[in-house]
Amino acid sequence: MGTRPRKNRPKAPAPSEAKKKPAAKAEKQAKGKRSSARFVMLWTAAVLATAAAFVVHLSMRFETVRLGYEVGAERREQRRLVEQKRLLSLEAATLREAARVEAIARGSLKMKEPEPERVIAIGGQQRQARTAGRVR
Repeated sequence: MGTRPRKNRPKAPAPSEAKKKPAAKAEKQAKGKRSSARFVMLWTAAVLATAAAFVVHLSMRFETVRLGYEVGAERREQRRLVEQKRLLSLEAATLREAARVEAIARGSLKMKEPEPERVIAIGGQQRQARTAGRVR
C-alpha cells in the first residue's frame, strides 16, 4: 500500500537530442529577438503616429483660434463700414436739399429764375387720348 505516485521527472536527453538543444535554443533566442525587434518597431510607429496626430490637432486648434480673431476683425470692419455708409447717406441727403441747391445756384453760379415762357412742364399735363391717326 505504500506506493507513492511517481513524479514526472524530465527524462535524460538522448545523445542525438543533446546536439539539437543548443540549435533549438539559439533559434528560440533569435525568434525572441525578432519578435522583440518587431514590438519595438510597432511601438515606435504607434508613438510617431500619436505624435503626428497631436501635432495635427494642435495646428487645427491654432488655425481655429486665428480664424476666430480674423472673423472678429472683419465684423468690426463691417460695423465701421455700415456706420460710414449711414453717415455718407445722411450727408448726401443734406447736400441734395432744394434750398441748398438754390442758394448755390443763385450765389456761386449767378443763376436766376427763368422766364415763364422758357419753362416746360414735364409730367404736369395729361395727354389727350387719341382715337385715330399717326402716333407722334
